Amino acid sequence: MITKTNTANRGVALLISVLVASVALAVGMGVYNRTYKELLFASFWRQAQVAFSAADTGLECAMYWDLHPAANYTCFGNIAASWPIVVVGTPQTISMDVYGGCVRVEIAKNAAYPFTTINARGYNVSCSAVTSGTNPRIVERGLRVDY
Repeated sequence: MITKTNTANRGVALLISVLVASVALAVGMGVYNRTYKELLFASFWRQAQVAFSAADTGLECAMYWDLHPAANYTCFGNIAASWPIVVVGTPQTISMDVYGGCVRVEIAKNAAYPFTTINARGYNVSCSAVTSGTNPRIVERGLRVDY
């Protein structure tokens, strides 16, 4: 006696396994995408911290130089005595590499309050890379003090 198999249920196991694999792949891709974005975000904040630290360092050096002009000290290889003399009404800019970043400090003397304004702009790359402007991932952070 010959029995016939039910052809209506054929391929159901294959269909279910393809659906489960598709759902697992979609979840895996979502987790991968989220992890990748978190790594990019963490890298950006690390670069922003380098730029902020450079700006803070430059600001502190310039303030110390301005408040102690007779002191003989160096600020990251730049001898303070070689810094430009700031005249009232003529701002001066100093650039220097600090800890893997660059800082540009502008010092301005005024006749009225605020008597001194110091702007420090820190970057996450060297000063030569800032000048060339070819790096699309340059991060800039700035600080300003008036006294």
